[in-house]
Amino acid sequence: MCGKRLCPCVRLTQRVRNLFFPAMIPEPDYSDSEDEREFRRRPVRMPGMAAAGGPTHNEAQLAHSNEDGLIVPRKLPNPCAESAERKSLHRELLFNQKIGKSVLDQKTELQKAMEKMKDEQRRKELEEERIKGRTALEKRLEEQANKLKLHEESEVIKPELPSSEESEFLRVHARVCSHTLPVDSKS
Repeated sequence: MCGKRLCPCVRLTQRVRNLFFPAMIPEPDYSDSEDEREFRRRPVRMPGMAAAGGPTHNEAQLAHSNEDGLIVPRKLPNPCAESAERKSLHRELLFNQKIGKSVLDQKTELQKAMEKMKDEQRRKELEEERIKGRTALEKRLEEQANKLKLHEESEVIKPELPSSEESEFLRVHARVCSHTLPVDSKS
């Protein structure tokens, strides 16, 4: 059908067959007797273990007793103290303490005062930059606003204290009025 080349459907079938049904050839058995196979299946014992499967009575006593013959309690494992994260954190804390770095970010009064002064200085510098960076229109508007304030302040002050010009005006007005109006007694 397809000649020497395999059809794609045949190749796919072979792949599926090899994937789900691997070669069912058993591993060769080179042992000559049953005993060898049985020996391989038994668990391997650690040195110091008795044939019964546990440590001998003498070994257990030596491991857990002191020179007075009293049983010494075993130290319980602490997974928190043994963790790598805790060890690295402890190492970092010791290093920071050694170099004098404040770990909790606590600041002395001097440091707080210095930061406050620096903040005030930065604020003043920003204000100066804002003033320097104004456009010509903004400067002109500020000048106009200052003139208006001065004019309003001067108007508030004038009614309270009569100026010499107003008093002169009143004198001249009184004199003019007296000359132009005839008095009935003289006529």
